[in-house]
Amino acid sequence: MEITRRPDVGIDLKAPVVARGGGDTPGYRLVGDVRNGDVIIHYDGRSEAIVGVSRASGERWYEPIWWAARGSYARRANVEPQWLPGLYVGLQDFTALAPPLQMSEVRSRSAQLMELRQSLELRYAGQPLYFPWIRYQDSIRTFQTYLAKFPREALSILPEVAHGVDALLALPPAAKPNPAGIGEAVTGVESAAGRAGGSRPRQGFATDQVAKATVEAYAMNAAREYYEQRGQVIDTSRTRSYDYVVTLDGEAWHVEVKGTTSKGETVLLTPREVQHARDHELTALFLVSEIEISQDGTGEVVASGGRTAVWEPWILDRGNLQPVGYTYEPPRAESRHQV
Repeated sequence: MEITRRPDVGIDLKAPVVARGGGDTPGYRLVGDVRNGDVIIHYDGRSEAIVGVSRASGERWYEPIWWAARGSYARRANVEPQWLPGLYVGLQDFTALAPPLQMSEVRSRSAQLMELRQSLELRYAGQPLYFPWIRYQDSIRTFQTYLAKFPREALSILPEVAHGVDALLALPPAAKPNPAGIGEAVTGVESAAGRAGGSRPRQGFATDQVAKATVEAYAMNAAREYYEQRGQVIDTSRTRSYDYVVTLDGEAWHVEVKGTTSKGETVLLTPREVQHARDHELTALFLVSEIEISQDGTGEVVASGGRTAVWEPWILDRGNLQPVGYTYEPPRAESRHQV
């Protein structure tokens, strides 16, 4: 069960690869345990209701995620959101509950749910349950986590959810897109350039993908910190071909952010990034090169160091543009300043 306040419930599951401070959080780790065809039940914390069900499509990928924990501990610690390497799992066939099952109605069956929890604790003694609800005062509330395990036996206690699951399973699974030729090439270029481009995401689930997402998140945080000292920053990385809109001296600049472990002599660009840089005069390139990737004491991938350079304006044709996807060689001195 996803427990969230997202406005786009049913699109995908997403969570940081590691929790705040590099620790391990089961609610995040469970995202990696979701498999093709698994049923996901969605609880919306804004409306305090179970609002729908969906199933995992089998797609999973790594890319940066803008994230801050919302639990009481995080609030007490004044945790601010930041870019982190994130794990995404694709969903399909979202089926809304009509009407949604309100938490007040779930609480009316708290005794049955707690009895179920006790029986599961006896059945799986010593094993974590990740049960979706916990005791709270004289009733229950949702577990403060992102993802929990919804027991099959709970469907008999919450038949409204069971009806939604039955309706979902009656649907044939949606056909997965199977791009070929140039479509696969574009997807590969966008993945390597660090942008999903609004398409259904790429396949791949390996350590190099975690490292890539870590580098991207590190560069995005560096750019945001840099530009917040100069003006208002709006994140557009999920909806546009550029990453930020920054207001400088009353003018809106579009900022493209790139991060790399190399010396930054070449930068991979998508066709949309190239076209936008040519069409929009007030475009900037923020490049963090020579980022160092290592593993901390827990084995998690971390980024550090790096050299930052900014081109304002970013005049694309002053560098050497080659149609590989594209790769771009920034100009060596002109319009560049070190940060």
